[in-house]
Amino acid sequence: MKKIALLLVSLAFMGLARAEGDNNPVPTVELSGTLNECTLLSPQLAMPPHVEMRGRGFYAVVDYIFMTNLNKEHDVYTDSYVLNGITAVAGWQWRTESAVGLGFSYLYDGTGSFTQIPVFMEFRTYYSHNRFVPFTAIQLGYSVPFGSQNDVPNYTKIIDGGLTVGLDLGMRLAFTHKVGMNFFVGYQMIQNKNVERGVNSQVATRLPELYHNVKAGIGFNF
Repeated sequence: MKKIALLLVSLAFMGLARAEGDNNPVPTVELSGTLNECTLLSPQLAMPPHVEMRGRGFYAVVDYIFMTNLNKEHDVYTDSYVLNGITAVAGWQWRTESAVGLGFSYLYDGTGSFTQIPVFMEFRTYYSHNRFVPFTAIQLGYSVPFGSQNDVPNYTKIIDGGLTVGLDLGMRLAFTHKVGMNFFVGYQMIQNKNVERGVNSQVATRLPELYHNVKAGIGFNF
């Protein structure tokens, strides 16, 4: 009698254990490709598909830029200006981490006296291969002024431009394998070889000036 009771209790525990196993199924594993690649089919463990920009090929960047000068004083003059504009770059990404391109910016200030077009070569470096990718971009080129002046008695007019160097630190968000969005901040140095300053509508000085600028931007990567 005791042996029969013990057998019944054992069967009862086995039934409970099996019922709990049915309510909590073990996720199945499907092997595909190589033995190192497997996909969990459990809906609780499934992950969204991975997205990253293509690693090689032609690329283009279009950004909106906001810029303001850090050094306000130039000789006996004081300037505080804001530049807004568009930057466009086209080039070749020869590997996942590195790209080189040619670009230009149109930078406009409210008075027109500091409006100019930097033309430059750009070197880009990406630091990961994920949806969110930190990057740096270095620009080296020449800034071409418009040669216009603000319509006031004490005016400023850039006669000759000069060397420009820029550095961007940013993040790229990939939407698809070909389209992403850029967010960045950075520094831009602009050298002007000849800046004309007028007092009472008469030429007072013509001197070289160097401008240090902080900038921020947002745009798209194709």
